[in-house]
Amino acid sequence: MLYAIAHFLRDKCPWIWDLVERFNSFLFILRYGRKLKQLSEILERYQDEYKIELIEKRHLDDLTRFFQEQPEVAFEYFKPHTFDLQTLKKLQKNKAFLSFVVQKDDSIVGYFFLRCYFLGKCFRGYMVDYRWRNRGISKLTAKVMTDVATLLRIPSYGTIAPENMASMKSQGAVNDIKIIEQLANGDYYVEYCPKAD
Repeated sequence: MLYAIAHFLRDKCPWIWDLVERFNSFLFILRYGRKLKQLSEILERYQDEYKIELIEKRHLDDLTRFFQEQPEVAFEYFKPHTFDLQTLKKLQKNKAFLSFVVQKDDSIVGYFFLRCYFLGKCFRGYMVDYRWRNRGISKLTAKVMTDVATLLRIPSYGTIAPENMASMKSQGAVNDIKIIEQLANGDYYVEYCPKAD
């Protein structure tokens, strides 16, 4: 329900969506701000072959280029927002939109986010540079997103197209994926649950 409302407002009533985003960002920080101070501890765990950082203003030009360099097919299953610099600036300011870059030798090779709601829910998504696929980056993003959602103690959701088996496989290696329903467009609406130890 929240997913459908969010997409309707974003696509059909952008000015209302902007107000909702600001209100949500404010309430999200009030509710989860103290926990977010522990984000750096999570990111520290994964600083090895790749560097993961919360997106800051200094990343935005490179991130815009990252999206411009991806082939059109890369956006077939990934349309959470537009990818122009203005949109990325707005998202970077939104405290409830936790977005990250994966870097290798100071080049962005991956992007992922958790769009959080103060009510206690988040939606996640990721993209790996087409030149860097099959190197464990999508599994890495899944681990970080799951750890952040666990830190906040909120469930995380997303959509996966049935034909996008690569995403299902990489995310399923880290999470138990629970299919909640199949949406009108055919995508699965799923919940990502931490794997039981």
